[in-house]
Amino acid sequence: MSIGIIMLAHTALHRAEQVARHWTKAGCPVVIHVDQVVSAKRYKIFTERLSDDPLVRFSRRHRCDWGTWGLVAASQDASELMLAEFEDVSHVYLTSGACLPLRPVQELIDYLKARPRTDHIESATTADVPWTVGGLDEERFTMRFPFSWRRNRYLFDRFVEAQRKVGYKRKIPEGLTPHMGSQWWCLTRQTLSSILEDPKRKVYDRYFRHVWIPDESYFQTLSRLYSTNIVSRSLTLSKFDFQGKPHIFYDDHLQLLRRSDCFVARKIWHNADRLYETFLSPKPGELNLQEPNPGKIDRIFAKAVDRRTRGRPGLYMQSRFPNEDWENGVTAAKYSVFQGFTELFTDFEPWLHTTRHRAHFANFRGGADRRDGF
Repeated sequence: MSIGIIMLAHTALHRAEQVARHWTKAGCPVVIHVDQVVSAKRYKIFTERLSDDPLVRFSRRHRCDWGTWGLVAASQDASELMLAEFEDVSHVYLTSGACLPLRPVQELIDYLKARPRTDHIESATTADVPWTVGGLDEERFTMRFPFSWRRNRYLFDRFVEAQRKVGYKRKIPEGLTPHMGSQWWCLTRQTLSSILEDPKRKVYDRYFRHVWIPDESYFQTLSRLYSTNIVSRSLTLSKFDFQGKPHIFYDDHLQLLRRSDCFVARKIWHNADRLYETFLSPKPGELNLQEPNPGKIDRIFAKAVDRRTRGRPGLYMQSRFPNEDWENGVTAAKYSVFQGFTELFTDFEPWLHTTRHRAHFANFRGGADRRDGF
């Protein structure tokens, strides 16, 4: 038994090479898809550098713009190549070039070996997920999206509005219940083969080609048709901010990543040398038998989101300016300063402290050289 790793790479190819060799060193074959936006020269250099590794393959290239069909097509081609080239692969794990293994590969192998028929893929209906961004829940499955949300937001929004006005709705293929979730899945060979060899695959591909962000719904939906046991959770740690953008992990997140007990994390900054050195060169020791538990660090991310959106009391910050009333409480208000009274009256400070509910003040320092009060 071995685990097949699919890697979708488009930047920082030197890091992708480093991580690929880490996987193959543990006996895991790797199929790499390199985005078509990468120049032919860079692609050639990358493939030549990995040509000495017999467990590395390269799949047919696609253009993988965010939220487009290219990401699904890249995953399909890489999966087919993986299943055809490596017959002993029991699970296929989809990763990106910015992913980093957090635990020894053997722990992942043992974990999946103990769960031979389990598919790990976040898969929930639109009614069950609270994280959809942009106001498109069920509509992402019933409308068409010929314009890029990122590169041509104006036309994207106008076309959605036009479809709403005329009441346009696409028909969902019979037998499908759309599901959504993280694109970073780990599927068994049986489930993945069934999806790729489905007699209706052309019908499903034609339908999902026009779904918004199909990489978060194609495998998530079709795995429900064939899997005998789905754990609706990704084995990859990926966190998003309140705008739906992925958090990037830096060197100072080292202890945070360790506490998550997850097998893989994304999105890792390509210059986070300490993270790569630490996790790709693990020290020998006892195996970590803990279940992946990203919930351990949810409190920290929730606090970060709160700081990002509300800031500290009384302060504006550039990331939120000039949104009115986002200052999280005003600290500047009318106040009085008492200066010199401690020299005239015994126990003036304790007295003032006990009667503060009758004296409205914001700043007091006995004997301070402040003359802007009375």
